[in-house]
Amino acid sequence: MPSYFVKRLLLIVPTLLGISIISFVIIHLAPGDPAELSAGEGSRAIGDQALAAQIIQETRALYGLDQPLHVQYWRVSLRDHRPIIDKLKERVPISVMLSGISLLLAYLISIPLGIYSSTHQYSIGDRATTIALFTLYSLPNFWIATMAIIYLGGGDFWNVFPVYGLKSAGAENWTFLERSRDLAWHLVLPITCMTYYTLAALSRYMRAAMLETIRQDYIRTARAKGLTERLVVYRPIYSRR
Repeated sequence: MPSYFVKRLLLIVPTLLGISIISFVIIHLAPGDPAELSAGEGSRAIGDQALAAQIIQETRALYGLDQPLHVQYWRVSLRDHRPIIDKLKERVPISVMLSGISLLLAYLISIPLGIYSSTHQYSIGDRATTIALFTLYSLPNFWIATMAIIYLGGGDFWNVFPVYGLKSAGAENWTFLERSRDLAWHLVLPITCMTYYTLAALSRYMRAAMLETIRQDYIRTARAKGLTERLVVYRPIYSRR
């Protein structure tokens, strides 16, 4: 389990890198000249074609579009002209933190749920859990996130949770405990939206695996020997001694 958890965390970096490369390639495969689009209608309205071409060339140089593709990828952002590596240093730790917390919570909740559902098969609790988890699994997290922002983020309804940033204004002057609570409050919505889908899937996998395990011969033998259900379910290694 720990090794699988670490592998999932380590996969975040190549996944984000792959997404950024694919997005970069798609942008460059799109028709049209970004320099001309950025220069706008002003370059087209200029009667002097040489001057218009000079403006477009300067625009390419400004945004680094005259550089090779591998240089453009790492150079600067077209939005705010900041180096890409600086933006990655800001955002990658936050993405790792959010993914790590959501994955940890998903395992902490899904494993007990899966065990309960498998050991109480066809009970009211199992049926209710199954319906709730399949409902969560069928809801797209981007839609849930949008609804959370609209209904809980100060839109037309309740202003319960902050929907941007990781701290409130002036939080740097607060005590450590106040800053920690403020950070946790900012993380509620993103962590919830990132956790519930993984939680629903993992709990079903855990239930199926647990049902297959408790039907094995050595489990029936352990019960026949008089071991308590707690030992049979949570410490199956004892049944082999």
